[in-house]
Amino acid sequence: MKKLLLLLVTSLILSCQAPNNTPAAVSLGYEIENDKKIDIAPGETSSTAVIEEYFKAYNERDLDKVASLEHSDATFYAPNGTFVDGSEEHIAMSKKVLGTLEYAQWDLIWSISTDIRFETKPTENWVTTCLNVTTGTDNDKTTVQRIVDAQIVDQKIKKVFIYQRTMTEKESQ
Repeated sequence: MKKLLLLLVTSLILSCQAPNNTPAAVSLGYEIENDKKIDIAPGETSSTAVIEEYFKAYNERDLDKVASLEHSDATFYAPNGTFVDGSEEHIAMSKKVLGTLEYAQWDLIWSISTDIRFETKPTENWVTTCLNVTTGTDNDKTTVQRIVDAQIVDQKIKKVFIYQRTMTEKESQ
């Protein structure tokens, strides 16, 4: 009985100790820098909130909000080869495109924040997001799926690469 009591007291004391909050080094993958693999680690989830806000603003056609979430010198690389240089150019293009669309909806599927821990330059935070983008008229809509890779600096978008694929009819129902 004394051994059982000693075991219970020891277990109670050990369970009351402060937890070890030191994060383990986690690598989600890598990027190549100067022929060397550089770890890609989990990033701040607050960066995914920037992306959520960004596409919510697009859904509300609030381009002032969209602009407020971009650095003035943000750059955008579209899947059709278009390069957009700066937030001002991006907002002007967005006004033009949204002006021609009766319907436009950006639906987030998933989003993940990662940090690339370079050895020769500062760590970069990137948020990779999958979206279904539906455009057209109320009677004739087209949905594509996009992967948006956005660099987030100081809680604003700095650089964006967009990849796109056409969804099958079954997927877009």
